[in-house]
Amino acid sequence: MSNFTRPPRRSWPYAFTAVVVVAVQQGWAGAEVVRLAAIVLVLIAVICSVGEGDGQ
Repeated sequence: MSNFTRPPRRSWPYAFTAVVVVAVQQGWAGAEVVRLAAIVLVLIAVICSVGEGDGQ
């Protein structure tokens, strides 16, 4: 038996991709999609950085 532990599965890349694809399919302008993508990526970065805290 191995002591190998699997890292937690991250589903945010799939969710991010789905949101961008839906925006494009709905006919959003390119600039709007880019803005949406930038905002979502910033939110993901903030959430990930808060989640990596050491509990202080």
